[in-house]
Amino acid sequence: KNISRSYGLAPVDQLSGISSEDVIKRMSRPSPDPYFKKRLKGGSHDIFFNTTLDRTPEFLAKTIELAADHSVPPSDLGIYIQPTVQGTNCHFEINLYFDPDDNGEAGRIQALDTAAVNTFADMGGFFSRPYGNWVKTAYERCPDTVEGLKKLKQIFDPNGIMNPGKLCF
Repeated sequence: KNISRSYGLAPVDQLSGISSEDVIKRMSRPSPDPYFKKRLKGGSHDIFFNTTLDRTPEFLAKTIELAADHSVPPSDLGIYIQPTVQGTNCHFEINLYFDPDDNGEAGRIQALDTAAVNTFADMGGFFSRPYGNWVKTAYERCPDTVEGLKKLKQIFDPNGIMNPGKLCF
């Protein structure tokens, strides 16, 4: 309240029927179970990469197109875009919601993951934290990153004892 007043703003205790005290209470406790990504259908899978903010509409359109190709309705998608580096780059994340007990649906999500990762990498998406089946795709398309990681590994682990055989080494 003091900060808002210092800028000549008048703080309010309620907005659209929600009190500031209720907001503080909700923010001060953990979210209820189940985890929010599992509430819709019981399971979720994330695909995330970095891109430039101006390219997000292109990646969003391709996400919807790929989902349709794999019989995944738009209602089973969550999209999260977080600008970084003063808005020049962004974290682009797709949450794929599915029923883990439905083998057909789980299989479509896995196929969508593979197609999406390859497509997004071809489009210039940068997988800064690749794992699972993304590793090969990410490292094959970024030999400079592999070379940099090898140099860092040599600096911090000259004897090669930490996580041998992991990453791209």
